[in-house]
Amino acid sequence: MRTRTLMLSFALMASIDAAAQVNSGVIFRAVNEIRNHDAFANGQVSLLATDMKTGEVLASVNPDMSVIPASNTKLFTTAAALELLGADYTYKTELVYTGNIDSTGLLKGDIIIRGSGDPTLGSRFFTDHANYNYNELFIAAIQKAGIKHVSGNIVGDGTIYIKETTPPTWAWEDLGNYFGAVPNGLTVNDNMMTLHFKTGRDGSEPVYMGSEPPIKGMNLTNLTTASASVTRENTNVFGKTYQLSKYIEGPMPINKNDVTVRCILPDPPLFAATQLLDSLNSRGIKVLGKPFSAADNNRYLEKDTTATVICTLESPPLSEIIKYTNWHSINLYAEHCAILVGMKWFNSSSIPMGGAAVMQFWKSKGMDIKGMSINDGCGLSHFNIVTARQLCYLLTYMHNTSKNYDAFNNSLTMCGDKGTMSGMCLNTRAEKNARGKSGTVRRVKSYSGYVTSRSGREIAWAIVINNFTCSSNDTRKIMEKFIVALADYNN
Repeated sequence: MRTRTLMLSFALMASIDAAAQVNSGVIFRAVNEIRNHDAFANGQVSLLATDMKTGEVLASVNPDMSVIPASNTKLFTTAAALELLGADYTYKTELVYTGNIDSTGLLKGDIIIRGSGDPTLGSRFFTDHANYNYNELFIAAIQKAGIKHVSGNIVGDGTIYIKETTPPTWAWEDLGNYFGAVPNGLTVNDNMMTLHFKTGRDGSEPVYMGSEPPIKGMNLTNLTTASASVTRENTNVFGKTYQLSKYIEGPMPINKNDVTVRCILPDPPLFAATQLLDSLNSRGIKVLGKPFSAADNNRYLEKDTTATVICTLESPPLSEIIKYTNWHSINLYAEHCAILVGMKWFNSSSIPMGGAAVMQFWKSKGMDIKGMSINDGCGLSHFNIVTARQLCYLLTYMHNTSKNYDAFNNSLTMCGDKGTMSGMCLNTRAEKNARGKSGTVRRVKSYSGYVTSRSGREIAWAIVINNFTCSSNDTRKIMEKFIVALADYNN
């Protein structure tokens, strides 16, 4: 019955002419300001608001125009992952050893960390979860197994995914920065590290003090400058995931003892293996071999089915991972969700195939995907395009039809309460009422979600503006008026 209601709603939406929509009152004034704003005259606006029970269109501006959605892409990705895997799905990372342990405690074999694609190991978003201290758990399991020496190697195995998961449509300037961290079959510490600098007088070159964690063999070319014109660092780090050579450029504030810059962690599986090897040696468990990434050593590409599992780390449930994905707009988590969908739909761990799988999933649920192109899971790609109608379809489907609605709804940020929209619509009826997802990349601003009107209507809404000529902050303020108008609507 709920599915029939959903299809009826969108049939009604398609049949209502724009001229018959609400043409007076609070919604009209907010929409009219958007239509007539000089800063949007050369840009693109796609906007839609519908009553999810009746399908009545309450506001519409170019609802079928393809626009870049930025992080609103995450809604398509995370909802598809919930539907295909379920809210209770968990990743399981295994620590195994090959060979055997003799009477002296010598392991005549290797220790292997088998990644499952879990994005939460050591993640700053799950500090209360046991897996935050994954390396200590591995050490405890090795000690409990009676291993006192290791004759072989320590291996980080992320080969459940292909090695190169970088979305090919991401901008070069994004790739080295922390928000450009790409998924790995063995993701650790958000695939991120922190660079430390000491700055001096205006115009001087900041001194690179090292990284946290330290990375062996990393070479950083420092092109930064201390500048009195900035109060916070405004730098970019350049370099792909597996490159130890990186460079950084941009201004930093003057006379600071510790300016920190977050960037991507080179080769997470190799880092995890190196970290464990160093920790074992420091605890007196001598490792004679070396750290390896399984992807770089042919002998580890085929899993040893006789290996002994000594530790299994289970992730938080997918519903919790998706909650943080959307609350904090975590690109890395969203790309892991895209791979989940791609693995389920096409048995592929490439990001482009994950994007294609997300589109095919929504097509299978009755969405008209004409004009849609999804090329990553998070929305960092400027090649993504969707329409406001497609966003409202997704929201209505999850509200009216999905058994995972509660998990999806709990992942949405609330105006005046939590997440990336927490500072919006304060002291209005939309505060702690309107909830949804924000999206921002250069020349793109997007919001979509749910709101309950003054008259009790449950409304799905979406507004995406591309290529505005005012500031991003000014664009947000104008879009806020639209959200508040929906909350104030009393018909």
